[in-house]
Amino acid sequence: MAGFERHLADELEAIREAGLWRELRRVDSVEANRIKIEGREYLNFSSNDYLGLAGHPALGQAAKEAVEKFGVGSGASRLICGSLDPHHELEAALADWLGAESALVFSSGFAAAQGALTSLLGQGDVVILDKKAHASMIDAAKLSGATLRVFRHNDLENLEQRLQWAAEQGGRVLVATESIFSMDGDSPDLTALIELKERYGAWL
Repeated sequence: MAGFERHLADELEAIREAGLWRELRRVDSVEANRIKIEGREYLNFSSNDYLGLAGHPALGQAAKEAVEKFGVGSGASRLICGSLDPHHELEAALADWLGAESALVFSSGFAAAQGALTSLLGQGDVVILDKKAHASMIDAAKLSGATLRVFRHNDLENLEQRLQWAAEQGGRVLVATESIFSMDGDSPDLTALIELKERYGAWL
């Protein structure tokens, strides 16, 4: 076995020995809060479909109608020629619901984190992340070029210490958290976070 292949084989074996080896498991079906895997049904605690929208009949019907009218893909990025009516209708509805001037929808939460943080921040800025923030937010913060600091999960005192430090750095400061943390399912105290970010002139 060549050196590179030997190295990869050793790495994989180390992962197995550490009990960290993961495999994709075929899911037979998902219905509401139930999931069937390899013929056995379970109560599903691992989904992040919190609102139950994945199997909502109205959304299923809307998807069928969209496929009939637009096909199964836009055929290009939105900036080229893939910005279709449903994109604009959804963004207009979201903006209206939020009372905002406009809205921009991304294809995934990962893409949203990348787009938002790298657009808002740059060198000389500071992003302060909750320790349990999603990996996409951590990656986006690093890509932005801003200085990254982490505060203990939902710990407002620790966050305030980070904000005091960041206020002395001179750049823009963004506090990044989640509405519902994907790993534990808990939520931050948004009212307290808003009070803190306003006190220190940060974004949230």
